[in-house]
Amino acid sequence: MFKAIVLGAILLGAAALPASAAPQWGPYSPDAKFSDVFGRPVVVEKNGALNGNPSLGETASDGNAFLKQAMDDMLASSASVSSCQSLTGLKLPWVRIRSADNVAAEGETRAYCKVIGVVDKEITFEVDLPEAAAWNGKFLMGGGGGFIGDLSNGAKAAALHRGYATGATDTGHPVPADGGGSWADKNPERVLNWGYRGTHLAQANIKLVIQAYYKKAIGKSYYFGSSGSGRVALMEAERYADDFNGIIAACPVASWTKLNGVATTWTQQAMFRKAEDEYQWNPVLPPTKVAMMDRAIYEKCDALDGLKDGNITNPMACKFDPHVDLVTCKAGEDKPTCFTAEQEDVIAKIHAGPSNKLGQIYPGWPYGGENVPGMWAQGGNGGYVIGTPQKPGSLNPYASRHYLLTQGTLRNVVFGDPTYDLHSFNFDTDLPALQIASAQIDPDHPNLNLGALNARHNKLIISVGWADWAVGGLIVKDFYDRSAAQNGGIDATKNFARLFMLPGVGHCFSTDAQYKTPSTVDLLTALENWVEKDQAPDSIIASHVVSKPGEREPGNSMPITGKVDRTRPICAYPLLATYNGKGNIDDAANFTCKAPAS
Repeated sequence: MFKAIVLGAILLGAAALPASAAPQWGPYSPDAKFSDVFGRPVVVEKNGALNGNPSLGETASDGNAFLKQAMDDMLASSASVSSCQSLTGLKLPWVRIRSADNVAAEGETRAYCKVIGVVDKEITFEVDLPEAAAWNGKFLMGGGGGFIGDLSNGAKAAALHRGYATGATDTGHPVPADGGGSWADKNPERVLNWGYRGTHLAQANIKLVIQAYYKKAIGKSYYFGSSGSGRVALMEAERYADDFNGIIAACPVASWTKLNGVATTWTQQAMFRKAEDEYQWNPVLPPTKVAMMDRAIYEKCDALDGLKDGNITNPMACKFDPHVDLVTCKAGEDKPTCFTAEQEDVIAKIHAGPSNKLGQIYPGWPYGGENVPGMWAQGGNGGYVIGTPQKPGSLNPYASRHYLLTQGTLRNVVFGDPTYDLHSFNFDTDLPALQIASAQIDPDHPNLNLGALNARHNKLIISVGWADWAVGGLIVKDFYDRSAAQNGGIDATKNFARLFMLPGVGHCFSTDAQYKTPSTVDLLTALENWVEKDQAPDSIIASHVVSKPGEREPGNSMPITGKVDRTRPICAYPLLATYNGKGNIDDAANFTCKAPAS
C-alpha cells in the first residue's frame, strides 16, 4: 500500500503557517496537501517500503519528514529572496531556477524581473514580475500556438501593462525549425506533458516564484490561451479546475486529433490530389480565385441579417452552393474568371466537412471569410487550406498549414511513423487509431467535462471567429454544445462558461481589410468583471480599429491605440447581434442580442 497524493491546486489564502515557518506570507495552509502546493503527486517511501493509505491525503504538517522538509526548504529559501537575482536560490522540489534577470522598461512595456526555470527534465517556464509597486496582486498565465514548444506568451504585453505577474511554459518540448511534430516521435512523456501535465506543473511552480518575490499571496489567477494554448486552456478548465479562477480560451483547438487528424486531412486530400501535389504546390484551386469566391459568398449572404455591411452575422443561414452561385467555366477551360467543375466540387466538399460511409464524422466549415489573410491562401506564413509556394531552401516543405500540422500529428503523435503521409488516411477504417492520443490531448474527449469548474465557482470564456480555418468555428461550437449537454443545457452552462462567436473573423482575431469587421475585443476585462464582480458578460463589445503606421496592431490586447470606426456587440452564444432598425449601424448601441431567426 502507498499514500498517493491527488493532484490539486495551490491554496492561495494567507492562512496560518506551521510554527516552524517564520515568513508571514503563505503559499500553503498547515493542512495543505503536498500536491496542492507543488502541483504533483508523490509516493511516500519509508525504510524501503511503500506506506500509507491511498484514500488519505498527505499533509505538510502530519509528521512525514520528506514532505515537511520540502515545504520548509521552500519557505526558508523564499524568505531569503530580496531581489530579482536572488530568486535563483529558491528551492522548489524537482525545479531548477536557471536565471533571474531584470529587464528594463521599453516603450509601453514596464520594467520587470524575468525568471527562467525547469520542472523535471525539460518542462521550461518563464515568470515575468513587474516591480512590487506596480503589481496588481494577480497572476495571468499565457501561451503560444500550434504545438507550443517555446516560451511564447500571447498575454504578456497586456499582462505587464495592467500590472499582472505573468508566465508561460513550453509544455516540455522544443519545436523543430519547420514547426512540425518530430519532437513527439516515440516520446509519450512529451505528448503527455504537452497534453496537460506541463502547464499544470508550470503554473504551480510559477505561483510559488511569484509569492516568494512579492512576499504576498496571489489574489486571483487567470489563464489566457489562444490557438494551441487555447486547447491547453480548455484542458486546464476540465482537468485542473482549481488552478485558475478564470480562463480564456481564444480561438482554441477544441479537439486536436479530430481537427488535425480528421478535418484537415479532409481539406488536404481534397485540395491536393496526392502528396506530390503538395510538395510541388499544385492545388486544385489556385489562390488567385479565392477572392472571387469570397465576393460571391458575400454577394449572396451579406444582407441576410438585414444589413449589407460586409458582415455575415449568422453564417449558418448562408446557403451558398458553389455549383449554382459561382461562374462555371466551359468544359475543358480553366480561366481566371471562372471555376472548373472540379474546383466547385472541392469547394463544396471542404465546406461540407469530413464524412464516411456512415455519414458525417465531424462539423464542416461555414461559408464567409475565406479571403481573410492566412485562412485559405494569403498571409506571410502561408494559408491554412491552400498555402503558398515554398521558397527554395525552405525548412518547411509543406505549403499549407493544414498539411504541416496534420502531418506532424499523424506521423509523430498518432502512428509513430515519420514517413506517413496524410493521403494514406482512410476515413472508414483509421478513425480508431486516434483514440489513444485523444485521451491525452483532446478537450472534447468523452471522459472530460467542464462541470468541475462550475463546482469550484470558477469561470470560462471561449471565443472564436466564424471564419477561423485554423481551428474551425463549428468545431468550437460543437465542443460548447457537447459541454452544455453534459451540464444541464446552455442556460445552466452560461453560469460558468460562455461562448462568443465573432462574425467574419479568422484565426485569432484576424480579418479581411476590405470589410469593416469588428474583431478587437477585451476578453480579459470581461473575465475580471465576471470573476471579481460577479458581472456575467451577456455581450462583449468588438471594435473595428484602424491603426496608423507605427501604432500597435489591433487585436486582443488593450488599450486600443488606433481609430475605432465601428463597434458591434458580440453576444453570448446562441444569441446574435440584431440591428434595431434605426441609428448608426457602426454603433453597438443600436444592436440587441436576440435568438437567430429560424
